[in-house]
Amino acid sequence: MDRTRVLAARMASQLLLEPAESTLQASEHMLAFQSQDFAAGRYGLAQRSTAQESRQQVDELFAEGQLVRSWTMRGTLHICVAEDLRWLVRASRERTLRSAAARLRGLQIDAQVIDLTAGVISSHLQESGQASRTGLFNVLNRHGIETDKQRGLHLLQVLALDGLICLGPIPDAAKLIAQDFVLVDQWIARHREPADPLAEILRRYLSSHGPATIRDAAWYAGQTLSAMRTAAQALGDVLVSAGNDERGEDYWVIAGSLAHRELETPQSTRLPLRLLGPFDEYYLGYADRALAADEQMAQQILPGKNGMFLPFWLEQGRAARLWNAEAAPTDRLGAALHQRYLDFKTAR
Repeated sequence: MDRTRVLAARMASQLLLEPAESTLQASEHMLAFQSQDFAAGRYGLAQRSTAQESRQQVDELFAEGQLVRSWTMRGTLHICVAEDLRWLVRASRERTLRSAAARLRGLQIDAQVIDLTAGVISSHLQESGQASRTGLFNVLNRHGIETDKQRGLHLLQVLALDGLICLGPIPDAAKLIAQDFVLVDQWIARHREPADPLAEILRRYLSSHGPATIRDAAWYAGQTLSAMRTAAQALGDVLVSAGNDERGEDYWVIAGSLAHRELETPQSTRLPLRLLGPFDEYYLGYADRALAADEQMAQQILPGKNGMFLPFWLEQGRAARLWNAEAAPTDRLGAALHQRYLDFKTAR
């Protein structure tokens, strides 16, 4: 299939052609949006909404318990709607803990320590309602549970993977990235429980990221290729092939999805200018990122392969150049996008 058509369909499914009506709707559509950079994650979802919510308005969604953040997949922090948190964490828990096993042993984190930590944290949050990471570390230290050398962070991550806690409201004094921990059972009133979690992840991934391969979906979900192929079989005729990638693997979309409708459109769609923040799903949500960036741009986006992705301008569905905080575009749309991103990433 023509690359331009695939990019148009992918921008459509990613809500970068026609945004959702609100950030909350955008978040539900995207399933889980990578956000170890919390400011970038909030910006990435907000720019997929026509409501033009400010960072403060997006923060209200966390304060109201509609959005949460946790280690939902690949051992990485993602934003999702609260109703999806529990089943997403359960789906990834085993593989994430298995990959972290050596590190946990090195930090002397075993079942006994985890149970003790869970009891201390649960008691404290039942009384306080919410607490910062530093606050929880102080509580643990008072109970003789060491938190230095990243031990405390790994303990909190294990408790999040066990479904005890998640990141919820932004405290009043926070300037940019602080977020308090809460008890999942206290904070979230309603939980979705899909009958086949991996099939549901695949369905919603392809609805929000398609056209994409099963290999892309396995990368996103942090699952094996074999497991995602089984999930694809469970979806059956809901999957529609949209051509092949360079490996010869099928690009899949969900029947009736935004991407599918875009591919069915006879005329070519004009792809709008967009400014993508670090770790944006349009770039990071795929095992193969060659569609979105050539090799030279890929090296600029991830310099030195240090794990820190840089923001960039998207033109005609492809990465065109890195964003420069000191160089505001002169055109109206570019200037507006530049300022909006600054508003989300600047402490105030």
